[in-house]
Amino acid sequence: MPSRKLFGAVVMVVMAAAGAGGRAEAQGAVQASLLASGFVAPIYATAPIGDPRVFVVERGGRIRIVKNGVVLPTPFLDIGSFVGQGGEGGLLGLAFPPDYASTGLFTVYYTDANVDSVVARFRVSANPDVANPASGMTLLFIDQPDGTGFQNHKGGTIQYGPDGFLWFATGDGGGTNDPFNYAQDPQSLLGKMLRIDVGPFYAPGSIPVSGEVYRIPADNPFVGEPPRDEIWALGLRNPFRWSFDRATGDLWIADVGQAALEEVDFEPVTDPGGRNYGWDVMEGLRCNTGDPAPAPPCNDASLTLPVYQYGHGAGDCSIIGGSVYRADNSALRGLYFFGDFCTGKIWSFDPATLAIVERTAQLGVAGTLTSSLVGFGEDGLGRPLIVHRANGSVYRFGPAPPPPLGCGLGPELGLALPALLVARRWRRSRGAA
Repeated sequence: MPSRKLFGAVVMVVMAAAGAGGRAEAQGAVQASLLASGFVAPIYATAPIGDPRVFVVERGGRIRIVKNGVVLPTPFLDIGSFVGQGGEGGLLGLAFPPDYASTGLFTVYYTDANVDSVVARFRVSANPDVANPASGMTLLFIDQPDGTGFQNHKGGTIQYGPDGFLWFATGDGGGTNDPFNYAQDPQSLLGKMLRIDVGPFYAPGSIPVSGEVYRIPADNPFVGEPPRDEIWALGLRNPFRWSFDRATGDLWIADVGQAALEEVDFEPVTDPGGRNYGWDVMEGLRCNTGDPAPAPPCNDASLTLPVYQYGHGAGDCSIIGGSVYRADNSALRGLYFFGDFCTGKIWSFDPATLAIVERTAQLGVAGTLTSSLVGFGEDGLGRPLIVHRANGSVYRFGPAPPPPLGCGLGPELGLALPALLVARRWRRSRGAA
């Protein structure tokens, strides 16, 4: 098993006053435009690589297509009859493998009537805008704890990694302080990042699993050891939204906190896996006193600290992870965008300088809706998307044009923050001195 050493740089939230006409020095400004609206409880948006369409996931079980600026009347897929929306459940995730254009196979994540987790594969029909609902095949089933107090923390994102394998980050199953210690339990798939080979064309060396469709990639970190072979990393609470940097393959995880802190975790593409992100021993940099018998102990060297955390003091309450901007070569390139569900605020994080910039005012309506921001995504060309449930809308954002000559530039929207507890490995992993 690879060693799991302390890793990361953590900076505390310090926001500058923002003006509607301001800009972030050296990082450019952003602007958003409405892509489409009229969706019912949209929760995610994505597209196959290079595809001009955008696929919008509705929590109730439908996937809608935006094509040439129009929402098609017939859903791409409707599996609402067996999707359960109890607690934080529903149809939560959609992923297209790199070979979707040739195979027509895609993958969804939903919770069933018992709020158990189901990852399933479907196939498109002869009509490229409509999938075959009868083609469904369950790839992975995870039993969730029963009871009214365990209807939350179901995760939500599935993605195919740069390695072609399916990655799935699960929540800890719900409840305060992870009462069953699932996130640290090496025999539970809850509170983990999973990495599996779902085929149908398996990678050489992938290991079959008795009774399952999927196989285990040969280089998963716990193969042949007591932890479940499916596990890539552990110690997550509710990584509702996470993503890969499409240019570098680096992994960014936004893990929803409990009472005090929200966190962003980072893992370089070269990492061999096996990290422990700390929950329920720690919440961000804070020792979780609600865990009666932490194992490993708080601040143990085996735990990986977040690269960024923020508190709940300004009304923020639940991080919504985004992605690293790669749509063009503007000043936004390389910035990680994320937001908060409760306040609707949206920020960018610069891995090179550790600068945090609030972008809310720049984004207009797309950045001002409270208790509404539920997802970020990327279209087929890598352009970032913002999903709001309150008005059933999806927005696309990118660099704002420069102000006319002679106009004032306005107040700063953010400031470069001094790094606190910056680990040297963070700098080295980003190619810095």
